[in-house]
Amino acid sequence: MLLSDMGAEIIKIEPIEGEPWRLHTEFLPKESKTFIGLNRGKKSLPLDLRSQEGLEIAQKLVADADVVIINARPDVPKKLGIDYESLSQVNPKLIYCDNTAFGRQGPHGNRPGYDLIIQAMSGLLAADNKVVDGVPQQVTATAVADYTTGVAIAWGVSAALFSRERTGKGQKIDTTLLSTSLLIQGGFMEVEEHGKQEKDELVETLGALRQAGLPYQSLLDQQQMFSPFNTAFRIYYTTYQTANDVIAIACLSNRLRKKAADAIGVADPRFSEGYDPEDPSIASAIESLSEEMKSIILTKTGEEWLSIFDAAGVPAGPVRFIQELINDEQVIANDMVVEVNHSLAGKIRMAGPMIQMSETPLAVQSASPALGEHTDEIMLNLGYSEGEIADLKSRNITL
Repeated sequence: MLLSDMGAEIIKIEPIEGEPWRLHTEFLPKESKTFIGLNRGKKSLPLDLRSQEGLEIAQKLVADADVVIINARPDVPKKLGIDYESLSQVNPKLIYCDNTAFGRQGPHGNRPGYDLIIQAMSGLLAADNKVVDGVPQQVTATAVADYTTGVAIAWGVSAALFSRERTGKGQKIDTTLLSTSLLIQGGFMEVEEHGKQEKDELVETLGALRQAGLPYQSLLDQQQMFSPFNTAFRIYYTTYQTANDVIAIACLSNRLRKKAADAIGVADPRFSEGYDPEDPSIASAIESLSEEMKSIILTKTGEEWLSIFDAAGVPAGPVRFIQELINDEQVIANDMVVEVNHSLAGKIRMAGPMIQMSETPLAVQSASPALGEHTDEIMLNLGYSEGEIADLKSRNITL
C-alpha cells in the first residue's frame, strides 16, 4: 500500500478463496474493514499456485515486474517454485523481498509465525505490561510487528530500486517480523561494562522461575526489579484523570518537568536547592507528590488543564478513540483523510499517505480490490484470450 501511494502498480496474488484478512469480521462477502484498510491501491489476481497453469501465470507476471514481495512460511516459496533463485532466472533484474516471521536460519527458521507470536517472542507483549487474569495481553491497537515490517519492506524496496538505477542489478531483500520488533524496542541492547552481569543474572532467574512453574506475575515482578520505572518518567510522562476526561502529559526534560510542576501547583523536591538523590526519604516524597498531582488534576476539566499546559509550554493532549478522529480538525487541516470509492462497499474515508512530498506528491490510486476484480484486465495484458481466461476460471486456476 505504501508503494502504491508512491505510484507503483501493485498486483496482489491471492488464494482462490481470498487471503485470510478478507474473512476477518466480514461486513460484505469476502470484505472486511481490516482488509480494506490495508490493501488500497492494489489489483487482485486470485491464483492456484500449486497448479502448473497458476505458476506459469505468476512467472509471466514476474518477467516484466520490478519487484516481487513474498510473505510466506520459509519452506513455501521453494516448494511452489517462486523462490528468488527460480524467479531471478526469469527476470535477472528482479528485486525480490522475502518476508518471514523469524528469518530462515536458526531453530525457528521453518516455523510459521503471526503478529501475536512475534509480540510474545520478541518481548513486545511483556513490555506493554498489560496483565489480565495473571497473563500478559497482546498489543491490540495495531498489528505492531506486521505494520513495522511493512514499512521496512517499503524502505528496503525503495533502496533496492535506487541501487538498481545506479548498478543495473536486482537483488534479494530479507525482512522478518522478529528483526523489526527487536529494532523498535530501545531496551534491546547490552552494554558490556554497565549492567551485563545483572542482565545475565535476571535471565538465569527467569529461567529458574519458569522451571519451578511460578505464575507470570512472579516473573514480571522480578523483571521490573531489574529495570524499575524511573519515577520522574512515571509522574511527568503519563496519563491523568481530570474532572471530565483523561489527558496525557509528556515531559522528557527536567526543564519541561519543572514547568509542569509549576503549572499544576506542586513542589517537586527534585527541583529544590540542596536536593540529594541519595536521601532515603526521597522515594516516599515522590510517591506523595504523585498522589497530590492526581488529586489536583481531578479538580479541573480536561479542557481547563490543556489550556493551562498550553500557556505554560507543557506538552499535553486529550486521550481520544480512533472513531473520534475521522473528522478531527487537526487531521482534516493536514489532509490526513482521503476519500475513495470501493466497487462493493461504496464511498470510504480513510487515512491518506503517511508522508507528503513537494515535488513528487503521493496519491491514493484506488480503494482495495474486490476478490478477482482485476483478473480479466491482468490476464488480457499477459496475452491470454477471453476463452482461455474463462477456461482457467472454470477449473479454479483463477477467479
